[in-house]
Amino acid sequence: MKTITTTIISIAFLSYAFTCKGQTTGTVFPVEKFAVLEGKLADGRPAIGSFNRGYKDFDKKASYTWCLTINIGLDLKHVTKNGLPLQSESDICNKFEDELLSHIRQLATAHYIGHLYNDSFLDIYVYLDEPEKVYQFLKKEVDKKGRARDFAFEIKQDPNWAIVNSFLSK
Repeated sequence: MKTITTTIISIAFLSYAFTCKGQTTGTVFPVEKFAVLEGKLADGRPAIGSFNRGYKDFDKKASYTWCLTINIGLDLKHVTKNGLPLQSESDICNKFEDELLSHIRQLATAHYIGHLYNDSFLDIYVYLDEPEKVYQFLKKEVDKKGRARDFAFEIKQDPNWAIVNSFLSK
């Protein structure tokens, strides 16, 4: 796993690339507290993302033990030398992220934790209650021709939310 040192930059002025993905309202979801996090990979290249720190002390984690990680590959023609996207690339990837999340939310209760741009990828973190339908959907999507960007995904059990803990605890 990549080592990332995170620093909270600012919550007030988030660029479009790091805007809230709109959680469904209700008692199942915490109050949104998005923060922009900036860090460095082990090789010194930057990573930047947006995470909902409202999940830090979320009391319903035990009901959402399946971590979905989606890794969207950025178009290398539209990234900087350090692996971060140009604005046009982040616009495309954010729209694709929104489309995937919209479908996923129709299939399961999905807790969007946040996303991270790093090393020519957009990594997305979501916790689910029922992973099977989401798995079947993404399995079909990953092989479709003509998608905005190629992507990979993994769903694995993470009852302690260890995968995202470092993003929520800083």
